Parts: sequence; C-alpha cells; structure tokens
Amino acid sequence: MWNPNTTEAELVKFEQLYHTYRQLMFRVANSILHDESLAEDAVQQAFCRILNHLENILSVECPQTRRFVVIIVRNLAINLYHSRHKQPDVLLDELENWAADLSQSPGTAVEEQDAYQRLVALIEQMPHGYRDVLMLRYDQGYSTAQVASMLGLREENVKKRLQRARRKLEQLLKQEVNPECD
Repeated sequence: MWNPNTTEAELVKFEQLYHTYRQLMFRVANSILHDESLAEDAVQQAFCRILNHLENILSVECPQTRRFVVIIVRNLAINLYHSRHKQPDVLLDELENWAADLSQSPGTAVEEQDAYQRLVALIEQMPHGYRDVLMLRYDQGYSTAQVASMLGLREENVKKRLQRARRKLEQLLKQEVNPECD
C-alpha cells in the first residue's frame, strides 16, 4: 500500500527497483505459474510488499536486493499456484527453539571466510523454503516478524521453517565433515 508519508527519495528508489527488477520478477513468477496474467498479479503483489519494506533496501542494484525481490515474488507465485490448484498451505507447528546460533556472521579471518563460503554453498543446496528463510534471517538480518511479513507467512511458520532449516543444515555439515556416516 502506498503511504502518503513516503518521501521523494523513497519514490525514486521504488521506481528504480521497478525498472531494474520487473522483468526478472515476471520471469520468475511465470516460470512457476505458467500463466502470464497470474505472473503479472504476483509481480504486482510483490511490489506492494516491497513498498512496505523499502526502508530495508539500502542499494537498488546489489545481490542482496536481487535475492530479496526474487524471494518475495517466488513465494507469492507459489502461493498463487497453490491457491489456484486448491492445495492447502502447510501450517507448521511451533516446537522448542534449536540451541545453535547461526546469527553470528563468520568472515573475520581467512579460515572463517572459507567456512562461510562452504556454509553458503550448503545453504544453496537446500529447498527454496529453507534457503529463503535462512538467507533473509541470517544473511540479510531481518527479524522473524519481518521475514514472515515479506513471505506472507505466519511468524510461527517462519520460526518452524528456521528450526527445520537449521536441523537440515546441521545434517549437511555433518555429512560434509564425515561423508561415510549417513
């Protein structure tokens, strides 16, 4: 929704985002929906969500922003696909928090940078739902509530996905360290 308190600079940033990413967003949505009209709807809804989180976008043309807009439109397209095919959304139950803390960003030393690159490579192998919440929460630093708002999910669902994603990532890390133990 358009906010009447939106500044001129924010409007310019939004217009730059639109011109920079609209075609990419359409291609992503259409690859999921296989319907140009629905893909256009997904892109429009994505830009409405992006407008609500404009203050979190520091630079229009950077990998984080590109990843952010792709995640938003992909999730909206998936939601449209599911609603069109009358598949119920999966509601995730809330369980206890996982003890590991992945929120500290490695990369201060050369060894940590190498470990970080391996971690990112493992995350890239994960399913979209897990990868998206991990990247938005830990790589880009959004709160659980912000991630939920961006992805159109309940906060409890995001917490559960984060828990499952961390558990899956832990399994992948163990397999990388000790490949013969499955």
